[in-house]
Amino acid sequence: MRIVLIQPPFEDFFATPIRFYPLGLTYVAVTLRLCGHEVAVLDTLTPLHKRTITLPPSFSHLRQHLNETPHFFKHYFRFGKEDHAILQEIAALRPHAVGLSAQFTAYYKNVHELAGKIKNELGLFVFIGGNHATALSAEIRQRSPAIDVIVNGPAENGLGEVLQRLDASSSFTGLDWRTLQPAHDLIHFQDYQIGKRNYASLICSRGCPAGCEFCSVQNMFGRRIAYRSIESILAEMHYLYDQHQVRIFNFEDDNLTCHRSWFKSFMAALLKESRFKDIELTAMNGICYPTLDEELLSLMWQAGFRRLNLSLVTQDPRLRRVYQRPGAGQDLQPVIRAAQNLGFQITVYLIIGLPEQTYEEVKGTIDHLLDLNVLVGPSVFYLPPASPLLQRLQIDRKILSDWNLYRSAAFAIETEHLSRQQLVELFIYARGENLSRTGQGMD
Repeated sequence: MRIVLIQPPFEDFFATPIRFYPLGLTYVAVTLRLCGHEVAVLDTLTPLHKRTITLPPSFSHLRQHLNETPHFFKHYFRFGKEDHAILQEIAALRPHAVGLSAQFTAYYKNVHELAGKIKNELGLFVFIGGNHATALSAEIRQRSPAIDVIVNGPAENGLGEVLQRLDASSSFTGLDWRTLQPAHDLIHFQDYQIGKRNYASLICSRGCPAGCEFCSVQNMFGRRIAYRSIESILAEMHYLYDQHQVRIFNFEDDNLTCHRSWFKSFMAALLKESRFKDIELTAMNGICYPTLDEELLSLMWQAGFRRLNLSLVTQDPRLRRVYQRPGAGQDLQPVIRAAQNLGFQITVYLIIGLPEQTYEEVKGTIDHLLDLNVLVGPSVFYLPPASPLLQRLQIDRKILSDWNLYRSAAFAIETEHLSRQQLVELFIYARGENLSRTGQGMD
């Protein structure tokens, strides 16, 4: 069978193109290949297409701020190719089935619409998978009759029904993701560059033992963390370096540095690779700062890390314990100082608007980070599907049912301590201070 895997368009106030690498689809692709199918990847986002569109009714509460509030969003966009062009590309490939990535709940609208057109206009078998598909599969079945199969969990274990529908003789029982080399050969690397250097994303581990209340990673990958062998990661990097001239390697792990001995061994192995002297390493998904110290930071610098994205959430120890953040009482400052002494560019991310947060607490966290001379990454709290926190919050049913609002940029969740106006004020305060103190804003 010929199968086309699609990274679909989406609509939002902004996009972050350096996060577009379709790593998940390369794992789906290699799994399908090993089962005997022919696969193509169609990334509708890269190279980036965008056009301004009308602000949806879901965001009417933000209209007063657009083009009026400094350091706030200006327009609402559609990112990606137009649906008619996507349908033409699909038809030209003459597939038997189409798989759509459904990772982010707030972007499901475009998945739903494209799936309907693929079914109605091309008559093809349609399946979806990803974090959103896994978290809200029952609701998707009700909303999207055009979708034939919803893949739950990682593709290497969840594709059984798809494969059975495509080939009744299939006896797929799952694969060990740690033994797979993603199908990077399906990627057009000239479209994935930072500066003028090709980049690729890869993953070394899955699973998260932390149990943060506002996170749903465990729903997709479980609480038990598992690492690939260092040899298999190096082999993947060698392939990308030699065959696709990749010079920037981005690790998408949720817990890259969680197991200290494994990470030290990985950094040591990289330092022995003479051909990797010109590479840069990044971890755009963020690193949990309590796992870091001067020794690990030094190894990271030597291996090629130059930027650090650190997750703080809040500096309040009590709230960190409430939301089960790892290292609840551990001070961030020594890690920052050690990283700055080595020369790292540092961004620290916090959440604005968690239940129980106050205006004073959030502003105090922002000011504390600014005093440490780091960029502040403000993320306004949004509904995280399949998370423990969502299960215990009392959310208005109208908001709960509107998936468009499941994003930071929606400013959808007001609490007894923080109004929407205060959420906006804190958000633009952080962005404005970034700009005035460092000459850089946060997108």
